[in-house]
Amino acid sequence: MGDNTYGQEKLEQFMELVEKNSSTHKQVSQYTGLLNLSSYQLSSITKTLLAKTPSEIINQQIILEAKRQLLATSKQVGQITYYLGYDDPSYFTRFFKRHTGLSPESFRQNSK
Repeated sequence: MGDNTYGQEKLEQFMELVEKNSSTHKQVSQYTGLLNLSSYQLSSITKTLLAKTPSEIINQQIILEAKRQLLATSKQVGQITYYLGYDDPSYFTRFFKRHTGLSPESFRQNSK
C-alpha cells in the first residue's frame, strides 16, 4: 500500500480538479497549490501512473471539453473560446490545432 495508494488518491483528486476547473485553472501551479503538492511531486505521480505530465493532462481535458462543445452545441468558436476560459480565439485555434491536427471548424465539419 503506502506510496502507491497515496499517489493514486492524489492522482484522482488532480483529475477531478482538472475536470471541474480547466476553464479557470490552466497552470500546473494552480493545482499543486490545491493539492498541497510540489510540482515535482505531482509530475512524479502523473508520470508514474499515467506516463503523462500534469500539463498534458490539463491540455487533454481542455481539448476534450472543446470537442464536446464543438460537437454538442452550435456555439461559434469564439463563444467556445471564452467558455473554455481563453481570451483570444486565434490563440485557442492554434492550441486546438496543435493538439488535434485540425482547426476547431475542421474538427466540427469532419465529425458530422
